[in-house]
Amino acid sequence: MASSAYASDASSGTITQPQATQNGAVIFVHSGTRTTPPSCGAGYATRWVIDASTPQGQSQLSVLLTAYALHKSISIHGTGTCSIWGDTETVAI
Repeated sequence: MASSAYASDASSGTITQPQATQNGAVIFVHSGTRTTPPSCGAGYATRWVIDASTPQGQSQLSVLLTAYALHKSISIHGTGTCSIWGDTETVAI
């Protein structure tokens, strides 16, 4: 039986270490203060992932890379799951 997951949030912070993978996942580190991540992503408390292989993920990637390039802060809301990368919480669309 699976335990229920809950989504975490991160307050305004900057993006560092963006990394694209072959399957379309883009992993990045966010400096904002984060609420407790789900157990699947607890090992990487500042890391998040988006799926850039979808139109929605490509929109997220555009915002992410713009903020990264301009050194602007953004806030993040997670899904409570690690559906894209097994040990990293997925960013909500």
